[in-house]
Amino acid sequence: MNGHPPRRRVPPRPSGPVARPAGLHRPRPRPRRPVNWTAVASLLAALAAVAGVVFTGLALRTSRAQNALTEQGQLTDRYGKAVDQLDRTGPEHLQGRLGAVYALERLARDSPRDHPTIVEVLSAFVRTTTPRPTRTGATTCPDQTVSPDVQAALTVLGRRDQSHDQTTRIDLRDTCLTGTDLTGANLVGTDLAGTDLTRGDLTGAKLRDAHLSNATLADADLGGADLTEVDLTGAHLADADLTRADLRTANLRGANLTRAQLTGADLRDGHLSGADLTEASLANADLTGANLTGARLADTDLTGADFHAADLGTADLTDADLADASLADANLGGANLTDADLRRVDLGAADLRKAILRGADLTGANLRSANLLGADLRGADLAGALHDEKTVVTGVLSDADTAGAWW
Repeated sequence: MNGHPPRRRVPPRPSGPVARPAGLHRPRPRPRRPVNWTAVASLLAALAAVAGVVFTGLALRTSRAQNALTEQGQLTDRYGKAVDQLDRTGPEHLQGRLGAVYALERLARDSPRDHPTIVEVLSAFVRTTTPRPTRTGATTCPDQTVSPDVQAALTVLGRRDQSHDQTTRIDLRDTCLTGTDLTGANLVGTDLAGTDLTRGDLTGAKLRDAHLSNATLADADLGGADLTEVDLTGAHLADADLTRADLRTANLRGANLTRAQLTGADLRDGHLSGADLTEASLANADLTGANLTGARLADTDLTGADFHAADLGTADLTDADLADASLADANLGGANLTDADLRRVDLGAADLRKAILRGADLTGANLRSANLLGADLRGADLAGALHDEKTVVTGVLSDADTAGAWW
């Protein structure tokens, strides 16, 4: 013992393979898959593209918003300048006002949302620039045509795009528009009540559902105009030309149509009670179902007109020419047909109770199923008139001058 601890013996390492206990094996390492760098690159490229699209979309949205603001500012500036020019009065500013009218027309086309406002501005310009008709007795206006700037405004209003009107209606009430040119103008629904359109040219104009009550259209040309459902109550249309005009369901109560030309006009279901049609021409007009109670039709040309199922009760048809007209199923009760020309007229099933037919010419007329109860036929000529067992002649007044009497 030399004072050192005893050395540890290390057993010798076996020279052969070491036997491992059963069930214990070293795990085999999994083979590493190779990285698909092409797919990674494609994914990164796709992400970059998506980011670019998003960025571009945001940039475009911002750009569009800025452009919209810029455009709106330009439209506002154009509108302001035009209105400022329109407000300048005097002959020295006429060209400026004309330019303003057409600038507003262009603006209405470029900006549909401003269209209704521009319609109102131009309507107000016409109303405030023209005189107002006087109401002392007959409606009167200065005997002069409208100024060029007012005519330009009316022309622009008449050719506007109606689809952008929204709820706005052209308002031209109580204005003097004497001699104005509105040929083919689109004035659907326009308010022209009390307006003076004497000698105006409205040939082919579209006035459907317009308000023309108490308007003056004396000697105006409305040939071929669309006047369906128009309100012409109390309107003055003496000597007006309404040849082939469409007046279906129009309201002409109390209107003055003396000497008016209504040849070939369509007045089906029209309201003409109390209207004055003295010496007017309604040859070949269609008045089917029209209401003419109490209307004045003395010396009126009604040849070939169609009054089927019309109401002419108490109407004045003295000396009217109704040759070849159709009055089948019409109501003529109490009507005055003194000296009227009723040759070959179809009065089948017509109501002529207490009608005055003194001196009327009814030769060749169709009176089958007509009701002539109490009618005055003194001096009437009924030679060749057609009748049947349903023709009522009870209480008919006749005399020695009544020709062709069969009762």
